[in-house]
Amino acid sequence: MSFFSNYFRFTRKERNGILFLITLNILGWTFYSFFDVIFTYHELSEYNHFEQALKEFYRQKDSLEASSITQQSVSNQQGIYDTCYVEINSPTFELLNCIGLSEKLARTWINYVSKGGKFYSIEDIKKLWGMNDSIFNTIRSHLTCNINRPLQQNQPQRPAAHSVKMEMVELNTADTTMLISLPGIGSSFANRIVKYRQRLGGFVSKEQLKEIYGITNELYDKINPYLYVDIFEVKKVNINLADYVTLIQHPYLNKDMVKAILNYRKKYGKINSSQDLISNHILSENDWEKLKWYVEF
Repeated sequence: MSFFSNYFRFTRKERNGILFLITLNILGWTFYSFFDVIFTYHELSEYNHFEQALKEFYRQKDSLEASSITQQSVSNQQGIYDTCYVEINSPTFELLNCIGLSEKLARTWINYVSKGGKFYSIEDIKKLWGMNDSIFNTIRSHLTCNINRPLQQNQPQRPAAHSVKMEMVELNTADTTMLISLPGIGSSFANRIVKYRQRLGGFVSKEQLKEIYGITNELYDKINPYLYVDIFEVKKVNINLADYVTLIQHPYLNKDMVKAILNYRKKYGKINSSQDLISNHILSENDWEKLKWYVEF
């Protein structure tokens, strides 16, 4: 007992020192626990902020990709839309759908014509049930009318106009105003000719006008005497440098041809001549005869 008493006996200074150490330890642990909570909360807050920023990044990325796909789809649809024209008294479901008409309105239109109804001007289309100004203004430039309104009884006929000397029109440089001066060519046909010329790169023959929707042999024969072609105005495309979008716009190239051209370039590096295109079955000889005016190597 005396051993323990001697061993655990402390002086006042020793007791004060022990109390000081105990207090110091308690304060140290308290300080450590407090700052551990603070730093843990701070790190968690930073992580939450980072996680939110990451989610926002992926949200914007998905939004941009969706927007890009939508824009490309609209662009492709617009390219098809620009090539569709409807003769208002001979409509088909395919053409009416192509210019953006709803199935219901297309059916109304076709039923009207099939039962003997006729339109004598493009403005008459407004009489269709379901046709409003907004729809009409959207499709108007894609409509043609090849029949004239009959004269009413006892209506005096206009005297024949005096013949007017027509100026010759060069197909590759004429604007819509010059084209409208041709007999039988209105603003709709003039715009179609300019659009087709831009896709081609220019005309090498007057006969190519017959490739434009609505230009019949009769209309061609009417305007042919007033036309000539300057082939030096034709613009060519480098077939080794042009991208998919440029090539697919040309009327003489289809999707399969363009893919084959791009695959050949990717595999062999360069197309050196027409023989590469023909021997590798990318183009037929007839295809090349039409396209040769518009490409260079």
